[in-house]
Amino acid sequence: MDRKPGETGTSIFLSSDRLASLGDTMFGVAMTLVATTLLPSIQAHKGSVLGVLSSMQQELITVVLSFAISARYWVSQQQRLAMTGSVTPLQTWLHLVFLFLIVLIPISTSLPNLAGPGAEPGSVMIYGTHFFLIALVNLLLWIEVHRQAIAYPQIVRSALALGFFATALAVGAMRPALAFYFWLAALATPWRSFLKPRMELPRRRSGSSWPRPRATATRQSAR
Repeated sequence: MDRKPGETGTSIFLSSDRLASLGDTMFGVAMTLVATTLLPSIQAHKGSVLGVLSSMQQELITVVLSFAISARYWVSQQQRLAMTGSVTPLQTWLHLVFLFLIVLIPISTSLPNLAGPGAEPGSVMIYGTHFFLIALVNLLLWIEVHRQAIAYPQIVRSALALGFFATALAVGAMRPALAFYFWLAALATPWRSFLKPRMELPRRRSGSSWPRPRATATRQSAR
């Protein structure tokens, strides 16, 4: 892509707003399809509503977990894109890999016996590896963002979540039923602030000015 005069070292490969729109669409599709993984079990079970819910307890837990983890990474992506006005080619490709892994969540969620005493090692390892890769790419993205804005807290939290997913893989290989608790721990890793004010995060280029908040402009015109 061509660069504007005076903008050395700054890539305008893709704007963060366009990438956010793409991400919202893909996250929305993935999180919707996660819920549809319950349809085969619902159709296979007969009886009262309470009986069906009781027999589907493990599937429901897995769907809720997958949805919650997806929501957590959606928040992470929104915060990350709010901290950058434009993304480098490397960040763009990492984002595309990240979104591709997100879209695959309904497939891994549909695997049988992911939680409970009857957890199967094969299903647990596939599911755990999938979220481990998501956490890894998320960490790499935060490291890239740190080149443009301070992201130490996000890097620490992402590394902690990655550690829990890695531990879940190691434990799940021997005791599949215990991996679920490490997935919960990864979900519960502390994170603060949904979106920081945009004016605090990007560095302002020389000669540019921040748009005045609408409320402030209205107040001043009233004076």
